[in-house]
Amino acid sequence: EAQATGADSVVVSMLTSGTGAVQRAVAAAQNSRLGTGGSKHRHMSAGEWVDHGHHALMRIAAFRAVGGYDESFSHNEDAELDHRLRLAGYRIWMSGKTQMVYYPRSTLKSLFFQYLGYGRGRARNVLKHRMMPKLRQMIPLLVFPVVLMALLSPIFVLAAVPFLVWAGVCLGYGIRTAISQRNPAIALAGVSVMVMHLGWSMGFWLQLLGPQPSREAA
Repeated sequence: EAQATGADSVVVSMLTSGTGAVQRAVAAAQNSRLGTGGSKHRHMSAGEWVDHGHHALMRIAAFRAVGGYDESFSHNEDAELDHRLRLAGYRIWMSGKTQMVYYPRSTLKSLFFQYLGYGRGRARNVLKHRMMPKLRQMIPLLVFPVVLMALLSPIFVLAAVPFLVWAGVCLGYGIRTAISQRNPAIALAGVSVMVMHLGWSMGFWLQLLGPQPSREAA
Protein backbone atom coordinates (compact mmCIF):
# COMPACT_ATOMS: atom_id res chain seq x y z
CA GLU A 1 0.00 0.00 0.00
CA ALA A 2 2.91 2.35 0.68
CA GLN A 3 4.23 1.67 -2.80
CA ALA A 4 0.81 1.88 -4.43
CA THR A 5 -0.20 5.17 -2.77
CA GLY A 6 3.18 6.81 -2.31
CA ALA A 7 2.39 7.25 1.38
CA ASP A 8 5.17 8.14 3.80
CA SER A 9 3.38 6.36 6.64
CA VAL A 10 0.81 3.57 6.59
CA VAL A 11 -1.41 3.25 9.66
CA VAL A 12 -4.24 0.94 10.70
CA SER A 13 -7.49 1.34 12.60
CA MET A 14 -8.22 -0.39 15.88
CA LEU A 15 -10.99 -2.71 17.01
CA THR A 16 -11.36 -3.01 20.78
CA SER A 17 -12.41 -6.39 22.16
CA GLY A 18 -12.78 -7.91 25.61
CA THR A 19 -13.29 -11.14 27.51
CA GLY A 20 -14.60 -10.29 30.99
CA ALA A 21 -17.79 -8.32 31.76
CA VAL A 22 -16.00 -5.05 32.52
CA GLN A 23 -13.59 -5.43 29.60
CA ARG A 24 -16.44 -6.11 27.17
CA ALA A 25 -18.28 -3.04 28.44
CA VAL A 26 -15.14 -0.90 28.07
CA ALA A 27 -14.66 -2.29 24.57
CA ALA A 28 -18.20 -1.31 23.62
CA ALA A 29 -17.55 2.19 24.96
CA GLN A 30 -14.26 2.55 23.09
CA ASN A 31 -15.77 1.32 19.83
CA SER A 32 -18.56 3.90 20.04
CA ARG A 33 -18.72 7.48 18.79
CA LEU A 34 -19.88 8.58 22.22
CA GLY A 35 -16.78 7.14 23.84
CA THR A 36 -14.14 8.22 21.34
CA GLY A 37 -15.76 11.05 19.40
CA GLY A 38 -15.81 9.28 16.05
CA SER A 39 -12.03 9.08 15.56
CA LYS A 40 -11.30 7.54 12.16
CA HIS A 41 -8.64 5.25 13.59
CA ARG A 42 -11.25 3.68 15.88
CA HIS A 43 -13.33 2.37 12.98
CA MET A 44 -12.55 0.12 10.02
CA SER A 45 -11.61 2.16 6.97
CA ALA A 46 -11.97 1.43 3.29
CA GLY A 47 -8.54 2.99 2.81
CA GLU A 48 -8.08 6.77 2.98
CA TRP A 49 -5.71 9.64 3.73
CA VAL A 50 -5.86 10.59 7.41
CA ASP A 51 -4.30 12.86 10.03
CA HIS A 52 -3.50 10.05 12.46
CA GLY A 53 -3.71 6.31 13.00
CA HIS A 54 -1.95 3.40 14.68
CA HIS A 55 1.55 3.18 13.25
CA ALA A 56 2.32 0.14 11.09
CA LEU A 57 4.90 1.26 8.51
CA MET A 58 6.89 4.46 8.14
CA ARG A 59 9.60 5.56 5.76
CA ILE A 60 12.79 5.95 7.79
CA ALA A 61 13.73 9.09 5.87
CA ALA A 62 10.45 10.78 6.89
CA PHE A 63 10.79 9.60 10.50
CA ARG A 64 14.31 11.01 10.77
CA ALA A 65 13.51 14.21 8.90
CA VAL A 66 11.01 15.32 11.56
CA GLY A 67 13.08 14.09 14.51
CA GLY A 68 11.22 10.89 15.38
CA TYR A 69 9.08 10.51 18.49
CA ASP A 70 9.25 13.12 21.23
CA GLU A 71 10.38 10.79 24.02
CA SER A 72 9.38 13.26 26.73
CA PHE A 73 5.74 12.33 26.00
CA SER A 74 4.29 9.48 28.05
CA HIS A 75 1.00 9.54 26.06
CA ASN A 76 -0.13 10.82 22.65
CA GLU A 77 3.41 10.64 21.24
CA ASP A 78 2.11 8.91 18.10
CA ALA A 79 -0.40 11.66 17.32
CA GLU A 80 2.26 14.28 18.06
CA LEU A 81 4.63 12.66 15.55
CA ASP A 82 1.85 12.45 12.96
CA HIS A 83 1.20 16.16 13.42
CA ARG A 84 4.85 16.98 12.65
CA LEU A 85 4.83 14.62 9.67
CA ARG A 86 1.87 16.42 8.16
CA LEU A 87 3.35 19.86 8.89
CA ALA A 88 6.45 18.77 6.97
CA GLY A 89 4.34 17.71 3.98
CA TYR A 90 4.43 13.95 4.51
CA ARG A 91 1.27 11.91 3.87
CA ILE A 92 -0.41 9.27 6.06
CA TRP A 93 -2.52 6.47 4.56
CA MET A 94 -4.90 4.35 6.62
CA SER A 95 -5.09 0.78 5.37
CA GLY A 96 -8.50 -0.72 4.74
CA LYS A 97 -7.11 -4.25 4.49
CA THR A 98 -6.35 -4.96 8.14
CA GLN A 99 -6.72 -3.54 11.63
CA MET A 100 -5.28 -4.20 15.05
CA VAL A 101 -7.26 -5.76 17.91
CA TYR A 102 -6.84 -4.10 21.30
CA TYR A 103 -7.83 -5.47 24.72
CA PRO A 104 -8.64 -2.61 27.11
CA ARG A 105 -8.22 -2.20 30.86
CA SER A 106 -10.23 -4.67 32.90
CA THR A 107 -11.05 -2.34 35.83
CA LEU A 108 -12.69 1.09 35.86
CA LYS A 109 -9.92 2.42 38.12
CA SER A 110 -7.17 1.53 35.65
CA LEU A 111 -9.33 2.86 32.79
CA PHE A 112 -9.64 6.20 34.58
CA PHE A 113 -5.88 6.57 35.05
CA GLN A 114 -5.26 5.53 31.46
CA TYR A 115 -7.51 8.30 30.19
CA LEU A 116 -6.07 10.74 32.70
CA GLY A 117 -2.76 10.14 30.92
CA TYR A 118 -4.39 10.46 27.50
CA GLY A 119 -5.82 13.84 28.49
CA ARG A 120 -2.45 15.06 29.72
CA GLY A 121 -0.82 13.89 26.49
CA ARG A 122 -3.35 15.69 24.31
CA ALA A 123 -2.90 18.89 26.33
CA ARG A 124 0.89 18.67 25.90
CA ASN A 125 0.35 18.28 22.16
CA VAL A 126 -1.91 21.36 22.10
CA LEU A 127 0.59 23.41 24.11
CA LYS A 128 3.63 22.30 22.13
CA HIS A 129 2.12 23.13 18.75
CA ARG A 130 -0.10 26.05 19.80
CA MET A 131 -3.15 24.47 18.19
CA MET A 132 -6.84 24.27 19.00
CA PRO A 133 -8.35 20.90 19.99
CA LYS A 134 -10.80 19.44 17.50
CA LEU A 135 -14.52 19.83 18.16
CA ARG A 136 -14.87 16.15 19.12
CA GLN A 137 -12.15 16.76 21.74
CA MET A 138 -13.50 20.08 22.99
CA ILE A 139 -16.88 18.65 23.98
CA PRO A 140 -15.46 16.13 26.52
CA LEU A 141 -13.31 18.94 27.94
CA LEU A 142 -16.49 20.30 29.52
CA VAL A 143 -16.94 17.18 31.66
CA PHE A 144 -14.52 18.04 34.48
CA PRO A 145 -15.92 21.60 34.87
CA VAL A 146 -19.45 20.13 34.82
CA VAL A 147 -18.54 17.67 37.60
CA LEU A 148 -17.02 20.51 39.67
CA MET A 149 -20.09 22.65 39.09
CA ALA A 150 -22.33 19.81 40.28
CA LEU A 151 -20.62 20.02 43.68
CA LEU A 152 -22.38 23.37 44.11
CA SER A 153 -25.81 21.79 43.76
CA PRO A 154 -26.52 21.84 47.54
CA ILE A 155 -26.32 25.64 47.25
CA PHE A 156 -27.65 26.10 43.71
CA VAL A 157 -29.80 23.21 42.53
CA LEU A 158 -29.55 24.03 38.82
CA ALA A 159 -25.77 23.55 38.98
CA ALA A 160 -26.43 19.81 38.80
CA VAL A 161 -28.41 19.96 35.55
CA PRO A 162 -25.45 19.73 33.10
CA PHE A 163 -24.05 16.79 35.09
CA LEU A 164 -27.41 15.01 35.06
CA VAL A 165 -27.79 15.53 31.31
CA TRP A 166 -24.30 14.13 30.64
CA ALA A 167 -24.84 11.16 32.97
CA GLY A 168 -28.26 10.48 31.46
CA VAL A 169 -26.89 10.41 27.91
CA CYS A 170 -24.03 8.08 28.86
CA LEU A 171 -26.08 5.70 30.97
CA GLY A 172 -28.89 5.71 28.41
CA TYR A 173 -26.37 4.76 25.73
CA GLY A 174 -25.22 1.81 27.83
CA ILE A 175 -28.75 0.54 28.37
CA ARG A 176 -29.67 0.95 24.69
CA THR A 177 -26.51 -0.90 23.63
CA ALA A 178 -27.20 -3.74 26.05
CA ILE A 179 -30.75 -4.11 24.72
CA SER A 180 -29.72 -3.95 21.04
CA GLN A 181 -26.96 -6.54 21.54
CA ARG A 182 -28.98 -8.59 24.06
CA ASN A 183 -26.07 -8.54 26.47
CA PRO A 184 -26.83 -7.16 29.96
CA ALA A 185 -23.11 -6.85 30.81
CA ILE A 186 -22.66 -4.17 28.16
CA ALA A 187 -24.99 -1.91 30.14
CA LEU A 188 -21.78 -0.91 31.96
CA ALA A 189 -20.62 0.68 28.71
CA GLY A 190 -22.34 3.89 29.79
CA VAL A 191 -20.38 3.92 33.04
CA SER A 192 -17.19 3.23 31.09
CA VAL A 193 -17.88 6.21 28.84
CA MET A 194 -18.30 8.43 31.91
CA VAL A 195 -15.01 7.19 33.36
CA MET A 196 -13.22 7.81 30.05
CA HIS A 197 -14.68 11.30 29.64
CA LEU A 198 -13.89 12.33 33.20
CA GLY A 199 -10.34 10.98 33.16
CA TRP A 200 -9.55 12.58 29.79
CA SER A 201 -11.06 15.93 30.74
CA MET A 202 -9.39 16.02 34.14
CA GLY A 203 -6.01 15.09 32.70
CA PHE A 204 -6.26 17.76 30.02
CA TRP A 205 -7.13 20.55 32.48
CA LEU A 206 -4.50 19.48 35.03
CA GLN A 207 -1.83 19.56 32.32
CA LEU A 208 -3.09 22.78 30.75
CA LEU A 209 -3.30 24.72 34.02
CA GLY A 210 -0.27 23.16 35.73
CA PRO A 211 3.39 24.20 35.48
CA GLN A 212 4.85 23.67 32.02
CA PRO A 213 8.35 22.45 31.09
CA SER A 214 10.49 25.26 29.73
CA ARG A 215 10.78 23.59 26.29
CA GLU A 216 6.99 23.86 25.87
CA ALA A 217 6.79 27.39 27.27
CA ALA A 218 9.43 28.64 24.82
